[in-house]
Amino acid sequence: MKKFKGTPGPWSGKDVRICRQDRAGLQLGFIMTHDENRVAECEANAHLIAAAPELLEALQLLLNSWSNGSSKDISNAERKARSAISKALGDE
Repeated sequence: MKKFKGTPGPWSGKDVRICRQDRAGLQLGFIMTHDENRVAECEANAHLIAAAPELLEALQLLLNSWSNGSSKDISNAERKARSAISKALGDE
């Protein structure tokens, strides 16, 4: 299994601020480091953050599929989970 190369958890969501909001109301943010040795770590964090919606959806589908006991639903949920994990690890 591929290892996540970003900042080890746990992460905290306190003191979160919206950096900018565009005309359409989309909230934009950024990841920044002043340490050249941590650029790859920040890139890994960005991949994880970008994949968060898909990861949440995949986990919800898996839990729902397991509750229903449907192998067809589980296969679809597993496919989505694998895709979200690849995105989070920067493979997509």
